[in-house]
Amino acid sequence: MSHKIRAAMVSALLVLVPLAGATSADAVALKKKWHSSATCAVEKIGSGDHGNKQLKGSGTGKSKKAAENAAQSDVQEQISQKYGKGYRAHHCTFRSVFK
Repeated sequence: MSHKIRAAMVSALLVLVPLAGATSADAVALKKKWHSSATCAVEKIGSGDHGNKQLKGSGTGKSKKAAENAAQSDVQEQISQKYGKGYRAHHCTFRSVFK
């Protein structure tokens, strides 16, 4: 066996060895996803007044947009619980990271 082929085989094995004992849970844990936090104003629908109340929420997703949507949904759920019908999340700002 030539030196180049042997070196290639050793390199390939070194890459595979750490994964030999990995479980499917380990593989899932290695997958990265987007994490987003949202800060949204609480608006009374139809009033034109955006108010000075703000709530924060968080969410995760496979894409940045999905994580932002999840974070905004979290804020909207908090608004529904705290203020009831007739209020919505408005003018949200997001901070997102991929980890």
